[in-house]
Amino acid sequence: MHPVPPDPTAGRLRPADARDPAEHVVPGDVHLARRLAIGGLAGVLVSTVMIGWMHVAMPGRELDPMSRTISEYALLDSGWVFDVGVLVLAAASAMVLVAMILRELVPARSVASVATAVWCIGLIGLIVFPKQGFGPDTTLAGRIHWTWTLIAFFSLPIGLLLACRRRTRGPHGRWPRVALALAWVSAGWFGVLALQTLLSALTPRAWNLVGFVERALAVTEMVAVVVLACWVLASCRPARLPAD
Repeated sequence: MHPVPPDPTAGRLRPADARDPAEHVVPGDVHLARRLAIGGLAGVLVSTVMIGWMHVAMPGRELDPMSRTISEYALLDSGWVFDVGVLVLAAASAMVLVAMILRELVPARSVASVATAVWCIGLIGLIVFPKQGFGPDTTLAGRIHWTWTLIAFFSLPIGLLLACRRRTRGPHGRWPRVALALAWVSAGWFGVLALQTLLSALTPRAWNLVGFVERALAVTEMVAVVVLACWVLASCRPARLPAD
């Protein structure tokens, strides 16, 4: 009897998810995707520190976080810190989106990619069109600012739902599952925020907890960006084919 030749694939490295089309991405793109994901994680961390600092440092800590919107920090003397923090978050989110496209976790030409890109653009828009005063802002610029805020907060959950709903199985399915859960939580917070916006036209009391709801929504969506970056990193890890 002739000896059976050894399996040439035994012990060979392959992408972590054998069923993921990302396994066909060339190594250079894998390395670039990993660097972009790590940069996105670092950006979210920097943004969190900068915006969080506005809550505890003077004069920002004098604002009531329950009833004051986050954007009102931009009206303070140190408001540039808030602006930079939001722009860093937009850049970090864009880096994660590009990394997901490189790993083919989401198609470049898809509603999911567009929705996630709109989240990034919306963050920039609410900086370009800042609030004009504290409390409910009924000026044209203030309404434009609030519109950009709603667009940003609404777009990311849509992107998460579309990108992750069919990717919950497989070796890396836990990350899309977590992202889906965060998408539904964000959608819930957004619904409350939209309802407050509508009711504020009837009674100012509807605005009392807008700061709390907006911050809860913002934190949820920042965590979602972190989860997406972790998904990219997980897809970049090589795994070994089992030996026969």
